[in-house]
Amino acid sequence: MFRLKRLSISTIFFLAGCVSLAPDYQRPPSPVPQQFSLSHHGLVPSVNGYQQTGWRTFFADPEVAGLITEALNNNRDLRMATLKVQEARAQYNVTDADRYPQLNAASEITYSGGLKSDKPTTQQYEAGMDLSFELDFFGKLKNMSDADRQNFFASEEARRSVQLLLVSSVSQSYFNQQLAYAQLSIARETLSNYEQSYGFVEQQLVTGSTTVLALEQARGLIESTRADIARREGELAQANNALQLVLGTYRAAPKSSPDKEKDVNPVTLPPDLSSDILLQRPDIMEAEYQLRAANANIGAARAAFFPSISLTSGLSTGSTELSNLFSAAGGMWNFIPKIDIPIFNAGRNEANLKLAEIRQQQSVVNYEQKIQTAFKEVSDALALRASISQQIAAQQRYLDSLNITLQRARGLYASGAVSYIEVLDAERSLFSTRQAILDLNYSQQVNEINLFTALGGGWTE
Repeated sequence: MFRLKRLSISTIFFLAGCVSLAPDYQRPPSPVPQQFSLSHHGLVPSVNGYQQTGWRTFFADPEVAGLITEALNNNRDLRMATLKVQEARAQYNVTDADRYPQLNAASEITYSGGLKSDKPTTQQYEAGMDLSFELDFFGKLKNMSDADRQNFFASEEARRSVQLLLVSSVSQSYFNQQLAYAQLSIARETLSNYEQSYGFVEQQLVTGSTTVLALEQARGLIESTRADIARREGELAQANNALQLVLGTYRAAPKSSPDKEKDVNPVTLPPDLSSDILLQRPDIMEAEYQLRAANANIGAARAAFFPSISLTSGLSTGSTELSNLFSAAGGMWNFIPKIDIPIFNAGRNEANLKLAEIRQQQSVVNYEQKIQTAFKEVSDALALRASISQQIAAQQRYLDSLNITLQRARGLYASGAVSYIEVLDAERSLFSTRQAILDLNYSQQVNEINLFTALGGGWTE
């Protein structure tokens, strides 16, 4: 008899939650090509192990790595994302607890007496325990718990997205600050050269070898460069402020480091890069977890159309004397099976199911949009790789030509063969070209960071 009862109880717990009305999850087909058009760019070497990159490997500059670590410890956006993960975990635990039996104990004392003094006051002690459990035959509680579990996973991927964005922001802010330092340095160096040229022109004016016009042109170049220096100083101050903001601390900003040979390790990829690599991106993984949660919500909405069965039982005892409270004579037990059958609720269940289905369709669209955006970001970064490299090479050749042109222009001007305007043009072109090369080098660094970010930042953190 005991074995039969144990078997019956086991059967009830086995049947509870054994049916799920949620639709079978299937990952939506990818709305982008299966491979990136690498053959059109010709810039990806064939290597192995490209999936095992993380930001600690990607950033070759130890100062950048140190700043990123500092930001990960101090940034408020990342702290908030971490708290949201903890919130989602707690919400999942709350929802999942409803799937299991609930046992509660209670006790009370009741005092009673007459309004007249001749009727004595009496007291009644009561204590008991209640056990309740809902049989989840149609998977309502299971699907509600699974939805919150998937939302918890999604919050973890959202935290990874914030971390990856923070890594990108810190590195770009640092390189932007170093760019401002380098541009300011070139402007000051150029000003010194212009002042030397001005002194040379002034000497020639004394000897009658040049005109006042040439002297004023040299003076104008000096004042123009001073204005550029003032602008560069303002840009450097703004770059320092931006870096301090993403770091989450207002310590002294890093100084200029002009001797660095390599700041980032270029992202290396296989010759045939599948677009499936995008599935490692945390924002796409977040969207997929949200889609799974939406599927589970459909199951919970469907289960609301079916009866719900709950079992409640309890033990209680009462006595006027505390010493006799737990005696068998005053004890009672109860067992209350309850069935709720939905009959009429003004279409609420149908509306909830329709709402769940619409939200599931929205999740599919959101997932597809995330993949398409990611594909574009990777394609853009790959396309810019060759373009920026070619621009840097061309500008470097142009800079070499300008150095030769400036030397010859100065020699011809000293001999009176050309006017000072020729020297002036060469100096202006040289200055602007050096600044342009700095901008292109910065763009190359940022593009590599964007490619690294667009690919999901690698599997390792």
